[in-house]
Amino acid sequence: MSPELEQRIAHIESLKDAHLALAMEMLKADGGTMYSLDMLAAAAIKRSMAQCAGFASLVRDKNYVCAASLLRLQLDSCMRFFAAFIVKEPHEFASQVLHGTPIRKLKDRNGKFMTDKHLVDLLGKKYSWMPRVYDSTSGFIHLSQKHIFTVFQDWEGNGKFSARIGADDRDIPEDLWIELADGFLAATDALFEYLKGWTLTKKHPELASQARKHER
Repeated sequence: MSPELEQRIAHIESLKDAHLALAMEMLKADGGTMYSLDMLAAAAIKRSMAQCAGFASLVRDKNYVCAASLLRLQLDSCMRFFAAFIVKEPHEFASQVLHGTPIRKLKDRNGKFMTDKHLVDLLGKKYSWMPRVYDSTSGFIHLSQKHIFTVFQDWEGNGKFSARIGADDRDIPEDLWIELADGFLAATDALFEYLKGWTLTKKHPELASQARKHER
């Protein structure tokens, strides 16, 4: 592993403390009152922590196929928690999710179903990289050409394609590993932005009240 990639993976591994600190800050806010959105946020934090640990381990094991899948799942956490910011009643939204309602069957404040495409399109207005990374990594969730290309390539650079089957992907160029790690860090930063946004709102409920007045 190159020093550049090692630095990124070490950073991802170090985010454990940041996750825990944010969780504690959120749960203590507003005198420790627990809302439905806290439960969804706590689930997102735990999932993110697990995925950070898993991603780092997979990259160290040179398992590109599974690491790319985890980047897509980290985007998923960001997308679905972001949905709470575009509905009329965030706590009601969180409650419906907790009771098993798929987010794609719920509507935003403008009456649009919150499909993955809708969420990615909205997030793409703020994070220009997100639609591209979403499309690229979605191919790793379902068996697709992404998986075929990790088996059949011109490994020797002589114009002859051959097959390599194994659990690791040691032939993946280093720049692609770095790009993958950068995408994971960006997805985690985006998720943190919305988690911190909820925590700030919980600590200062008057901010949410003012925002609702401006929407009317």
